[in-house]
Amino acid sequence: MRAEREHAGKIESFFKKMGAFLVERLRLDTPGKGKLKLQQELIALSAGSKSAVKNYYVRKMASVLAILGAGFVLTVVCALVYSQGSGSGERTSVLRPGYGEGDRKTALSVQVEDEDDVKELEVTIQERKYTDEEKQVFINLALEELEELLLGENESLDCVQTSLTFPESLQDGIVMVSWSMNPYGVIGGDGSILSAVEEEGTLVEIKAVLDCDGLEVTYSFCANVFPPDMSEEEQLLAAIQEEVTRADEDSSYEEELVLPTTVAGRKLIWLEESDNPVFSILALTLILAICVYLQMDNQVHKKAEERKKQLLLDYPDLMWKMTMLLGAGMSIRGVFTRIAEEYARSKTEIPGKKRRAKRTRYVYEEVTYTCFEMQCGIGEAEAYERFGRRCQLPEYIRIGSILSQNLRKGAKGLTALLEAEAESSLNDRKNHARKIGEQAGTKLLLPMILMLGIVLAILMVPAFLSF
Repeated sequence: MRAEREHAGKIESFFKKMGAFLVERLRLDTPGKGKLKLQQELIALSAGSKSAVKNYYVRKMASVLAILGAGFVLTVVCALVYSQGSGSGERTSVLRPGYGEGDRKTALSVQVEDEDDVKELEVTIQERKYTDEEKQVFINLALEELEELLLGENESLDCVQTSLTFPESLQDGIVMVSWSMNPYGVIGGDGSILSAVEEEGTLVEIKAVLDCDGLEVTYSFCANVFPPDMSEEEQLLAAIQEEVTRADEDSSYEEELVLPTTVAGRKLIWLEESDNPVFSILALTLILAICVYLQMDNQVHKKAEERKKQLLLDYPDLMWKMTMLLGAGMSIRGVFTRIAEEYARSKTEIPGKKRRAKRTRYVYEEVTYTCFEMQCGIGEAEAYERFGRRCQLPEYIRIGSILSQNLRKGAKGLTALLEAEAESSLNDRKNHARKIGEQAGTKLLLPMILMLGIVLAILMVPAFLSF
């Protein structure tokens, strides 16, 4: 476990160094258009720390680089596994579509014995067949449509040198067509010309059985087939296609199509290809990196908004503490120092007691930072004004100006003025709390409506089922 933690720490340190390098090169932490508000919020959340902006962008770039690095490694691993053939395997059958699902075209890869290259084929697998009723009117229309489609690119049936058109269905799928040839092996089931054709031509009797709702009509004709100009590889692919088509027709009532294992005395090895996940992983990696990059900015804006709400709620407490301490005879600087010390003690772990998580109170963080500024030589009056500006709320800006003017002009009645400010802030706090309660009630409106719908369903469904 220790070695794993050290390894994880080294990786985290590496990404932070790379993030710091990119931040310096790209100058991401410099003020610019669209970044000023975000940088002001970062400084405010860190109680005025100037390094908060740079640290944020370093963490941000480190997170993005870590995501990109992990995605790149995963992509390389998948690419290596896929290239080594782990995405493919031998198969002996293809699952046939169920009845009513329609025919399905399937891309198959086949490797012929004694050949290294893998050939690609696209075969059509018919759905399982069952007997239904048919109508004569669609048969007549289908015969007319078949006469128009049959020839394909041939001029007539007396000289057929290119594939005929053997449609599997007519009239938008209402009429199904099955084909048979005599002699077998000259014209394929899809109308293509196979290699077993004589040079002087071969007369082939073709029968088309039109089936529409149980009514069958046989349409017969003869075609004089001449060999097409095909290469040896094209003839081999045509023979494989024909074997697959014949196996499909012979097992049309089975759930699976058993693929042929030999063609022309040569062994066939069918391969199953899986989708390559490389591009999907790359796309997901980029999307995730962009989402993290934008989400970190949203989190900063959300924390800044929570900080403003917390400052507004803590304002009356601060005023009453200052009023009581000033009334006890302490100076303004002493009041700030006393409040900062109490806040520091509340965050310090007491030996022998269980540690409890203390929520950061931003107003006391600002008070502590103001004390630090005064210790570093910044004028007391200027430190109070800067305290108000960092809090970014009118109430704090006003109290900062009051404290600064009290030191510079020596105004009297500061205690009474702070007491009046505390009384006013209590009323403002009540109004703000009431507003927060109204917002919470609005957010609960949708869940209440959903619960009402569930209750109505529980009451009404049994009543309907009882009828």
